[in-house]
Amino acid sequence: MACQNCVNRRDFLAKAALAAAAFVVAEGCGDGQIGPTAVTLGSGTTIKLADFPALATVGALVDVGHERAVMRTSATAFVALSKICTHQGCETSVTNNRFECPCHLSVFASDGTVVRGPSTGERISPLPKLSVTVDQAAGTLTIA
Repeated sequence: MACQNCVNRRDFLAKAALAAAAFVVAEGCGDGQIGPTAVTLGSGTTIKLADFPALATVGALVDVGHERAVMRTSATAFVALSKICTHQGCETSVTNNRFECPCHLSVFASDGTVVRGPSTGERISPLPKLSVTVDQAAGTLTIA
């Protein structure tokens, strides 16, 4: 009996490979949202200054984990920034005292300002600053 609308093995495999490739491309391009994504960080994180010796140096940007980076701005003050890129929500890395996004190559200065936007040509906003509470007696920082 002849089959109508049947797909042979070669056609099936070709279509399956095409679908898989399309899925990989779609996943590699972000979450499918157009425009900035919301930055969602967990509740406050407390770190010990002794665990991050680089924070003893004024102006040194330090990755403290939990999607956050901190920089000492004076003997007693610190600024904290989100490491989540404002383009599509990828986590940036702290390299050479700046933030670099691996997804679309955006670069942010140590103060979070945009040095270079994404390779897609879109304009993006600076990295958000996070509140920091310093406990000098305990030698800790609590970052929102």
